[in-house]
Amino acid sequence: MNCEYTLTALGDERMLRFKCTGCQHGASIERSEACMREVVRKLAEDPDVDLVVLADIYEREYTGSSLAAVKELAHVFDECRHWAFRYLVIGDCKRCEAERKQQIEYIIDLLPGDPLRARSELMRLVAEIRARTKRGAKQCRKCRNFFIERTLQPMISSLKRTKLAAGSKSQKREGYVKLLNPLIRPCFTTSRISIEPPSSVELVDAYSLNDSEVRIYRLPTKLQHLYFLIPPEYRLPPEHVLLLHRARQSLLKHHPENLDFSEPLRAREYFKRLGRDLMVKFVIEGELDIEKGKVETLAECLAKFTAGLGVLETLLSDARVQDIYVDAPVGKSPVHIYHRDYEECITNVFLTPEDVESLISRFRAISGRPFSEADPVLDLNLEGVRVAAIGYPLSPDGLAFALRRHKSTPWTLPQFVHNRFITPDAAGLLSLLVDSQASILVTGSRGAGKTSLLGALMLEILPKFRILCLEDTAELPVAQLRALGFKVQSLRAQSAVTGTDVEMRAEDVLRTALRLGESVLVIGECRGPEVKVLYEAMRVGAAGNSVMGTIHGSTARDVFERVVHDLGISPSSFKATDVIVVTAPIRPRGGVNRVRRVTQITEVCKTWRSDPTSEGGFVDLMSYDPMADRLKPTAALTK
Repeated sequence: MNCEYTLTALGDERMLRFKCTGCQHGASIERSEACMREVVRKLAEDPDVDLVVLADIYEREYTGSSLAAVKELAHVFDECRHWAFRYLVIGDCKRCEAERKQQIEYIIDLLPGDPLRARSELMRLVAEIRARTKRGAKQCRKCRNFFIERTLQPMISSLKRTKLAAGSKSQKREGYVKLLNPLIRPCFTTSRISIEPPSSVELVDAYSLNDSEVRIYRLPTKLQHLYFLIPPEYRLPPEHVLLLHRARQSLLKHHPENLDFSEPLRAREYFKRLGRDLMVKFVIEGELDIEKGKVETLAECLAKFTAGLGVLETLLSDARVQDIYVDAPVGKSPVHIYHRDYEECITNVFLTPEDVESLISRFRAISGRPFSEADPVLDLNLEGVRVAAIGYPLSPDGLAFALRRHKSTPWTLPQFVHNRFITPDAAGLLSLLVDSQASILVTGSRGAGKTSLLGALMLEILPKFRILCLEDTAELPVAQLRALGFKVQSLRAQSAVTGTDVEMRAEDVLRTALRLGESVLVIGECRGPEVKVLYEAMRVGAAGNSVMGTIHGSTARDVFERVVHDLGISPSSFKATDVIVVTAPIRPRGGVNRVRRVTQITEVCKTWRSDPTSEGGFVDLMSYDPMADRLKPTAALTK
């Protein structure tokens, strides 16, 4: 067997890549003895390799602990092939030398392709020689013991210390499959997925996701769970994978004119239609046994990996996945997610720099905003998903981004009661406050549920009132409210993280909103100069009805400090706030898992002069009881 291979540099890494297309032995170190033998032999010659790739219909990438195990075997093989012939016999007796040399050559030939079998053969040989030693001449017994102690036993000891030869022969190649966990991708994608779970994991949940399979594993050495995804693309038969690969290669050479990539749905439909036409042509020309309905499915798959988000799209199709994180440097660590039931999880999905570059280019085209070293932050909404991307120099290790999905239907107070985010009493109080046109600030840390609660409070506004909704990134359920018959006017401000001056500043948008007539004013987040305009409006009553918004802070007093000292609003203006609602992620009884709760509903009194924190300006109406894990009314509310 003479495999074609190349050694190339990828940045500061060296890649050993084998071209396995059309090879009858397959392309898998763990499943093919011939593949393992060839890779181990090459690594014995040049061990300074950071990743090994076997490229066929499916491309397998070996790195990390998997590659370390193969390199460990290569080191033992290299040592044995040079030193195992040194101690064959004692003295000048040549009687058994040729036989023993032949035995060692056989075992060394086995070793790089099947170390378990090589170890088993060595142990069998030792047992056989020892049995012959009992009935041989004294000189022969001494020579045989010499051969065992100086040659065979050291080889057995070396093999036992390697992971690939430390198991039982009964495992056969399944033992290698469990130890070598390559990242695998079909040849038409660039993302890589580990298709074998790590050893010693415990399955805690499993469910189907359209054509995909999801398993949740508990990892014994980590506090996070493993979200193990098996996408449908990894179950396709070889002829379908090759068809997709051919179509994708043709699409890469195609440069469409007059196609607006800022409209993702239209671009996706275009590539789906073009990919379908190409595959139909290839099926007919090649007389392939692929049905029409399957071509439609493959065309959708092709569109996902050209105009869509690729494997991230599969993750986003899981309603339980709320956030997706791709950290820099890309490819060094797996994609992380936040799962509704299992919180922070690592996945078996690895994106490549090619993936991320392609996605960032698409995000830039859709948003129409700059993204470069001068503007290293990009913020946009993409079909119900908020995307936040960063690049160099803000991220020294390169591109990274986070995807945060919006709930397809808006949260309601009854749903929050069901999830124990609030109590029925608290829901009733908040509904009453909205109905009485109180000015409400919802505060909390990132991910505490501020915006979700604000959206639920919007549903408590009487539909006869007009709502002006001001955001820099669309997160509030404006479209759903309109579908329910609410009168909502959305206003979009410039994102606070961009450097462009094309769009209007938040304070200018707010001033414009105040000229649009009497309306309920909802601010997506109060964070900058617009807060001064907001409080001016609240003081003079220019906002008309109630005002609601979110702001970062951990307590009502933190909100006062933020608004007055950080944002420069006078203490007397702060009195225009009627109620502050605090949300927070809670770890019940100091455990690892977190839950979201409303922890405080506080009235801002109007009698204090300069500092409500020292003059009783804050009165808690409801406060969180950690022992009972619920909000409880205070004496001020029950009087």
